[in-house]
Formats: sequence, C-alpha cells, structure tokens
Amino acid sequence: MRFMRLTRVRLSTGFLMLLLCLGSAMPLGATTKELYMHCGAGLRQPVEELLRAYREKGGVNVTVEYAGSGQSLVRFKATKEGDLFLSGSAFFVEQLAKDGFVTHSFSIVLHPPVLAVHPSKTGEITTVDDLAKPGVRVGLGDPKAMALGRTAEEILSHSDKKDAILANTVVRAATVKQLSLYVTKGDVDAAILARSDAVQAKDALVFFDIDPAWYTPEIVTVAALNTSHHPEEALELAEFLRSPEAVVVFLSHGFSPLP
Repeated sequence: MRFMRLTRVRLSTGFLMLLLCLGSAMPLGATTKELYMHCGAGLRQPVEELLRAYREKGGVNVTVEYAGSGQSLVRFKATKEGDLFLSGSAFFVEQLAKDGFVTHSFSIVLHPPVLAVHPSKTGEITTVDDLAKPGVRVGLGDPKAMALGRTAEEILSHSDKKDAILANTVVRAATVKQLSLYVTKGDVDAAILARSDAVQAKDALVFFDIDPAWYTPEIVTVAALNTSHHPEEALELAEFLRSPEAVVVFLSHGFSPLP
C-alpha cells in the first residue's frame, strides 16, 4: 500500500512538472484565440486560399462554416454565435444589420451570374430565353437559401418566357456548389450560375454572359458581428478580406471588381 501511495505521488509530481515545462515552452504572447465565420458556400475556394495566407501572416485561426447565405442567416439567428458573416450578397448582411448584429461591414467584389450549360446542349441553349424550349431541364437557386437564387428571380422577371422557364425548372438548389454539380453531371441542361463557379468548372460546362440590364449584381460583403468574443481580431480579419491583396484573389476565382 505504501509503495502504491508513493507511486501515485511520484506520478502526480511528474505530471505537474511536465505541465510546467510545457507552459514555459510556450512563446510569449502566444494566443489561443480563434474566430468563427459563417460563409457562403460559393465563396469557399477564394476564402480558403485567403485564410491560409492570413495564418501565414500571423493571423488567428479561423473556423469556417460554409452554407447558403440564407441557411447561414437562419443558423446564426438561432444560435447568436459567430465572429464574422461573409456572404455572396449584401442583402443578407443588411438583414443582420437591421437586427443590430453588425458592428462593421465592407463590400469586397461583385458576384455576377452567367448562364451555365452542359456541353451536350451548347448549340441549343445560349440565352436565358432558350431555357423555355420544350424538354430543357433547368436548375435554379432557392431564393430563400442563397444569393444566386434571388438574382435568378430578378433575371426571369425580365423575360417574357418566365412562366415557361419555371415550368422547365426541375430543381431548386440550396447552394451554388450543388447547382454547379447538377450542370456538370448532366442532371440539368442549364442553370443560372455564379460566374465564379462557372469559371472553376469551365472544363465541364460552357457559360454565356447574361444581359447586365436584367439583374443587379450581388456584392460579396463581410460583416464583423457584435456577438464576437474577439471583436478586435474579427475586425482585423474583415479588413483583410476587403484588402487589395484579397480582392486580387477573388478576381482570380472569377469574381468581378467593384465599380
């Protein structure tokens, strides 16, 4: 029994010394701060590239939850948790601002739409009105779930073939990534897709510009939230995401510059 007590004492003492050694080995000023960001699914590729660069510059770690902006909005309002909200549309940030959750917000780049077409239908579909042709399978975004769905609704409002296009619509996607996959896999013949996603999938689809008079381009917008536990770091990251360095990365992924 005495041997067992001595063993426990030695183990406890050794464990305490190990913790002290580890603590002394940590560099001065080391931080365990981490930010949590809600982010539109269509922004994933440039955001991941930017966050890698941000960490290399000495920025804090960031956990990102990707989803349709509408889905992210619902989730945030349910949990009231998060440091930043990055959306493919200013609309969703404006909703947060109206409810008093935003401390700072910044416009970054434009998020324009294109008409994305499966290669097998290239000669048949080149304009939005062609989506009304008999037998064409159309994919659109859900306007309640993501920014691109709202843009598609506006585009269709300018076509006198809107009803026929809606009748040909076989799927409403919750995220732009889902919509892109529907086109590239041939589950739909065409979709109104974000230009950035069409550029990323250019080897598996073709895309055509849409008359700019038919839509108001969405603006990628970042907001620092008043629910943040690290407001200074949240604002610093928001500033980084709208910096000239970050804009160049967004443009390389198919986004367009602000006017």
